[in-house]
Amino acid sequence: MRETGFSHVVITTANAPQLGGFFAALDWHQQSTPVSADAADFWGADGTQAAERWVAPSGACEVVLLPVANTAPVLRPVDCAVTTPGGLFDINMRTWDSEWARDFLHAHGWRELVPAVAWQFGEVHTSEGLYIQDDGIVMAVMQRLSPPLEGIEFDRMSDVFNSTQMVSNVEATLAFLKVLGFERFIDHAGPLPGEGPRVLQLEQYPVETAGIHLSIAHPEAAMSGSIELIDVPGHPLPCLEVPNTGGRGLRALAIPCNDVAETFAAIKDSRWSGQVCQPLAERDLPGLLGGQCFAVTAPDGGRLDLYQIT
Repeated sequence: MRETGFSHVVITTANAPQLGGFFAALDWHQQSTPVSADAADFWGADGTQAAERWVAPSGACEVVLLPVANTAPVLRPVDCAVTTPGGLFDINMRTWDSEWARDFLHAHGWRELVPAVAWQFGEVHTSEGLYIQDDGIVMAVMQRLSPPLEGIEFDRMSDVFNSTQMVSNVEATLAFLKVLGFERFIDHAGPLPGEGPRVLQLEQYPVETAGIHLSIAHPEAAMSGSIELIDVPGHPLPCLEVPNTGGRGLRALAIPCNDVAETFAAIKDSRWSGQVCQPLAERDLPGLLGGQCFAVTAPDGGRLDLYQIT
């Protein structure tokens, strides 16, 4: 039903100048557009201000910044535990140098949530740190240690290539994503080797109970636009109540469809028909997102916007 994973990250923010400055410093390209009545209704944005489209140098990824008041509640509290399920947890970007990235992120309003640690996932050795800003948006910054990255080119930091959801049950969310054409291509169950538990703030638990279930899904088994799911069977936490619209933070991932009407019908015919939070309709939305689209929430509240490829 679709060709790729997600193509856009939609962010509702009271800190658009600061976030825009971060992307501008990485040479992303900006386009401003008024927030239409459709956009204000669809996402809960402030219709009196402009939306900003930030397009990565590669053109493969966009971030849409939608203004909201700083009194709008954050979608994920800035002090909640990393593994708390509910909504979208983070966006992932790569770097060639974790220490450089730390200083760069600090200069643009991000602060360390979890300092970078080295750990191993299969044959891949990586350094990963988590950063957070005042809207509660979390970014995972990854530096490949070995083997070297191949076939991926970027300057100082990459496109947004992945987004994580902390979930109550990985298998339940995977079953939902499968209706949208996503298939699991990476799966891990058990402890994270090396310093990995620290990334998820699990280092205080015994190794035998600090294991996770992690799966990554994409329609074509690619990392670009993939969705990562993590649950912690031994130490579950209550799920956050995430509103369908409004709030501040990671609002949605936007996924292009070859036939959005077919995709909508597949959801309506599934056991997740009640998860549709915005029906299929023609809408005036920024850039490529305009046209026929609808929105649906995953079992733990992560919102996905499906739009027609034009």
